[in-house]
Amino acid sequence: MLRILKQILVSYDDLIMDRLTRTKIYPSKMRKGLGRHVRKDDAEERFCRGRKVYRRGHRNRKIKTVFGVLDMRVRRAECLTCGSRYSPLLNALQVAPYSRKETNVEHEVTEAVIDTNYRRLIEGRSIDISLGGVHNIVVGSDIDKAFQDRIPAEDLSGIMADGTGVKQHKGSKGELRTVIGISQQGRVVPLGSFVNDSWPEIENVVKARIKGTTDYPIPFVYDGEPGLDDFLSGAAEVQRCTWHAPRGLYHAL
Repeated sequence: MLRILKQILVSYDDLIMDRLTRTKIYPSKMRKGLGRHVRKDDAEERFCRGRKVYRRGHRNRKIKTVFGVLDMRVRRAECLTCGSRYSPLLNALQVAPYSRKETNVEHEVTEAVIDTNYRRLIEGRSIDISLGGVHNIVVGSDIDKAFQDRIPAEDLSGIMADGTGVKQHKGSKGELRTVIGISQQGRVVPLGSFVNDSWPEIENVVKARIKGTTDYPIPFVYDGEPGLDDFLSGAAEVQRCTWHAPRGLYHAL
């Protein structure tokens, strides 16, 4: 698992550096979210707007993960705008500069692999990972414990919920229901995934994870599924999705 994790991170590091150095090939939209860093010698620690860098070698980094100690070399970059030197990979993974124990590594890698439909981690790279490999990463991590922490309501800009049918043992039908939040920064905040639990039961779990809802009412968007009309009532402002209605009416509209 450490070898898989290291190979994924090395390739991700290469991809980030390519996009930050070859700006004529990669437009700004392909560099979105990459290369964020604090301006050099800024007392207020404000972020720099520069997204083009020089390569400045590597540095060794050891990080304790749930699979063991990960020992790898990470690329160093120097910003052309402010001159700050930093590691784009560690910034992308939100790893603190001198931290030695990180849970973000497993979470970010899991999300990155899931986004590729379990086929290839990075487009144009020859790194294949099987469904079993992804499963081992998820099972071996403490991802379930991390998603039990309470979330301040002011950190969320919206909540969404949806359900779908799934096949179970011996062909029986089950129901998979998922609730996610959207942070003020536009990132996905998992609030819970449930199998064969009713929406009222799920509502109690989600309400328990969000604190301060009375002071910060959150928009709750859903597709009109039965059972969600009063979901999170008193904690969120319910809103029907404006796309699902015309989609469901077809020619009748």
